[in-house]
Amino acid sequence: MNKALRPVRSAWGYLKEISGENAYDRYLAAHKRTHPGRPAMNRGEFYRWRQDEKYNNPGSRCP
Repeated sequence: MNKALRPVRSAWGYLKEISGENAYDRYLAAHKRTHPGRPAMNRGEFYRWRQDEKYNNPGSRCP
């Protein structure tokens, strides 16, 4: 990796983490570890499930 690009790549990785963009990639890795052989949700299904969870279980957002 080019040394000049390391800070840019690091910042990009950080932004992806805080924005939630890499949530699907983390889900796939965890699914593969915990449910080998079972099909994973596709990206659309995952984000739909995530939105449903967010709005149907608001406990973490409410006082």
